[in-house]
Amino acid sequence: MPLFAPIAADIDALGWDCLLEGRIPTSLVDLQSFYLRKHSSWWKIKTWASHLVQHLLNITHRQWLYRNARIHLRKAEGLTTSEHEDIFELVKDMMLVDPSDLLPQHRKLLEQDYRELGKGTTVARKLWLQQMRSAISAADIVERQHQSGQRRQRKSSLSIAAVRNYDRYRHGSGIPVTARANLAKRVQP
Repeated sequence: MPLFAPIAADIDALGWDCLLEGRIPTSLVDLQSFYLRKHSSWWKIKTWASHLVQHLLNITHRQWLYRNARIHLRKAEGLTTSEHEDIFELVKDMMLVDPSDLLPQHRKLLEQDYRELGKGTTVARKLWLQQMRSAISAADIVERQHQSGQRRQRKSSLSIAAVRNYDRYRHGSGIPVTARANLAKRVQP
């Protein structure tokens, strides 16, 4: 459609954000004005343009409401939806940790009833995540002590990824990382 190509180019040049903020290219207004006159519409171009801008601003407003609800609306246990989802993703990551990456006394953490953990409180999930992180750190410390001077064996990539994701979550959520946690951090392979 060659008729609409210049309008599409004008909209592209203007940009999506500007269009949604109500900045309409004059080529679109001119084409619509021609269409309204040709079809003897009772609509005037100013009325049509104001309705178009109103609809475009409603799109922006709905996007803003969605973002605010997603980011700021606190739901159960004082967390946002995205914070709940982050915790569930971290639990999924930690569930995949290889039991051989943990000390024998900590392997019971992986025998957790994950359905109950999922149905339980967020506090219980966070506690389990912290216990898993501590268990992995303890296994690393023991391994370093036993293998000092020897080349270190690599842990499973799932364990490494789970710990990185957990540490990234803790750092990003404003939870202070204690000096002890800093000492227990994994040595990057």
